Amino acid sequence: MTDSPLRRSIGWYRIPILIVAVLTCLLFYLPFLVVVATSWTGTSYIIFPPEGFSLQSYIGVLGDVEWMDAFKISLRVAGIGTVIAVLLGTLGALALTRLRSRAARRWIRTLFIVPMAIPPVAYAVGLYSVSLRATALQDNLGLLILGEALLAVPYVFVMVSSGLSQADPALRPVASTLGAGWPMIVWRVDLPMIAGHMLAGAVFAFAVIFDEVVLSVFLTPVGVKTLPLQMLTASQEELSPQLTAASTLVSMAAVLLLGGYSLFSSRRAARARRLSRKAATV
Repeated sequence: MTDSPLRRSIGWYRIPILIVAVLTCLLFYLPFLVVVATSWTGTSYIIFPPEGFSLQSYIGVLGDVEWMDAFKISLRVAGIGTVIAVLLGTLGALALTRLRSRAARRWIRTLFIVPMAIPPVAYAVGLYSVSLRATALQDNLGLLILGEALLAVPYVFVMVSSGLSQADPALRPVASTLGAGWPMIVWRVDLPMIAGHMLAGAVFAFAVIFDEVVLSVFLTPVGVKTLPLQMLTASQEELSPQLTAASTLVSMAAVLLLGGYSLFSSRRAARARRLSRKAATV
């Protein structure tokens, strides 16, 4: 059997590269497996290897009002923040395609991506200073939601921009020639082309916002905790199996979310390939 071009190009180096890749995967997944294992322990404290097998820590988390309230708050913040991030990121990407100056597009693209490189602590301190001056924002989640959404905007912007770059540039001029105004072009031409990329951006934005803890430390009102903040507090007060159980539940939810999107995306791509083959045979 003929070797693949990749195997021929790498040569004998593929063996150490494979070993390094496997070790890297182990370093990434082993801590997670330890967390999962300690959540099953029958003791009231974290120990590895676990002693016995019990789901009492999961029952404790799901039946604890404090944990569930934190989960609901995180779900609300992530949901609203994702909607805002998708709206702003998509509008920014669409607006960028209508700029004729390459220099302006380059600078604006940089401004949209820069928040990914800003230290979250510096960003959180700045927003906290704003909340001290705006007393109306101190007793609700508005500033936290807005701050989390702005952190997630670059992810949506990059995803949607990628989709727009793959679109046929002749579609917009053709639609304009046929008499469509820019709102109709956006609604009937742009949005259908980038719907999948908007969904991908929404998935990443939701994951980023739901897991973010730094802004929660500074911007949550007194007596209110998001789930990451509740986990941080639990790790500082008492290392109980409830902490590892909550971590496992959040990790599994993230896996299901990303796995569901991956399955949806693969089916959507397969359907697009079938339609293109069918159109080619007509």
